[in-house]
Amino acid sequence: MKPILLTISREYGSGGREIAQNISERLELPVFDRKLIDLTADQCGYSTKFIQENEERMTNSFLFNLAVAGPYSPYGETEALPQDYVFLAQSKIITKLANENPSAVFVGRCADYILRDHPSLFSVFITADLDFRVKRAIEHYNADPDKAYTIVSRRDKHRRRHYNYYTGMDWGARSNYHLILNTGKLGIASVTDILVDLIKNA
Repeated sequence: MKPILLTISREYGSGGREIAQNISERLELPVFDRKLIDLTADQCGYSTKFIQENEERMTNSFLFNLAVAGPYSPYGETEALPQDYVFLAQSKIITKLANENPSAVFVGRCADYILRDHPSLFSVFITADLDFRVKRAIEHYNADPDKAYTIVSRRDKHRRRHYNYYTGMDWGARSNYHLILNTGKLGIASVTDILVDLIKNA
């Protein structure tokens, strides 16, 4: 198996995180998802909970914050999150992990863009129809059935704004990824099989 850095971008509720875990278990590859939150918290000096709740909430203050404060935020948690610094810190961490791990799986956090020039990159976008994702949000994330559609739509909106703002590209556009797979049509198990076979035969 050749080295491969698999990045998985995903719509909320499409099963991207579960697919990443399945691939990690079957191929014994490191998967970097929520661990990136812990590493970023250590780097920036914020709590893990704070990073988790705010990392995809884009601000418009990048140039201002960078000019005033340098690469890391001087602000406390009682003030608005300087999300730009979180992105900068995560970018450095993702690049470092990619250099340390010839093969690995990265979930979200613009990893496909951050690693776009890496020769081992293979980027995937996981999608599914809204009803499928809402059902998963209720069953797997304990979303309130009366609010599930709103929750899924809001999370997708945050991810799109975050990705578009920091990459200058359109989140989910087919031109940005090597492969787009629909778990609503194929099923999570089949999508996992496709990616496992792809990695094995890379």
